[in-house]
Amino acid sequence: MTGKPFAGTYRVKRKGAVLFIALEGAGALANRLEAIADHHGVTGQLPFAWRDDCPALADDDAAEILCALADEAKAEFQVKFDLPIVLIVIDTIIVAAQHKDGGDNDSAASQKVVKAMSDLAKHTGAMVVGIDHFGKVVETGTRGSSAKEGGVDTILAMLGDRELNGSVKNTRMALRKQRDGITGFEVPFTARVVEVGTDEDGDQITAQIIEWKAPQEAEAKSTVKWTKTMRTLRRVLATVLADHGKLETPFLDGPPVRACDIELVRTEFYRQHAAEGTDKQKQEARRKAFNRAVEDAQDRGAISVREVNGKQLIWLIKEADRCNTDSTF
Repeated sequence: MTGKPFAGTYRVKRKGAVLFIALEGAGALANRLEAIADHHGVTGQLPFAWRDDCPALADDDAAEILCALADEAKAEFQVKFDLPIVLIVIDTIIVAAQHKDGGDNDSAASQKVVKAMSDLAKHTGAMVVGIDHFGKVVETGTRGSSAKEGGVDTILAMLGDRELNGSVKNTRMALRKQRDGITGFEVPFTARVVEVGTDEDGDQITAQIIEWKAPQEAEAKSTVKWTKTMRTLRRVLATVLADHGKLETPFLDGPPVRACDIELVRTEFYRQHAAEGTDKQKQEARRKAFNRAVEDAQDRGAISVREVNGKQLIWLIKEADRCNTDSTF
């Protein structure tokens, strides 16, 4: 809305208005927005509008109704600020979808939800962001059908280590998927409580703001030294897992993990790994690079590979699990 760099680092290329569909936590929006603006030294009215209702995204006419709502906001933004809508947030997807019993696990129903958001993006020219929750097992991705993650262009994951007392440490934003772009890097942040006023009894009214840190700080915390080919493997694996990963149980007594067929990863790795020479020489160079990256990543406890039901599966190992890895890898 202001054109200031995102996270203090990344240039905002499209300054514009924001429409926030707040189906959860709408009552806190005003205080949060005020706190964020004050933190960044921004004064005056911002091109921000919100509403606490929207059509059921799983319905056939959802896109049509959403576009009509966006057009109303667009007209208001044009008159007041002479700015286009560049961001539309739907919080949260599971509430907005209004699935029938079990519908959140139905691929067809989830695809309808994603299509409604996609149609809204095409109609408005804005980036449409749906806020969703992880499932019970974080490695499997967002709750419900994997069709949601497979149908979107970008996934930003907010990660952290939750303590038993409810506090969350090591908070960071990870770029888990980005079509035709880099993935896997993290931007750490902390949430800070600030005072935004007092109520009728003189008690403090508080809100939280985000303080971002340098992206390289997250990389320094990793116990794995990623080589160039390993970084390519990690980027490709993260994207393929987001698009095609499924919940698997490679070990009978082990936890479920989000894994995929290693051949899908191999195919995409070959496409992204540069090689010179004849077609045969390029193929051989890519084969060696892929095998070396997989072996190195396994040796360092960054990934795991195992044959299950005649298929070679591959998955990423979490940092916490890596610390407890035995000689299996």
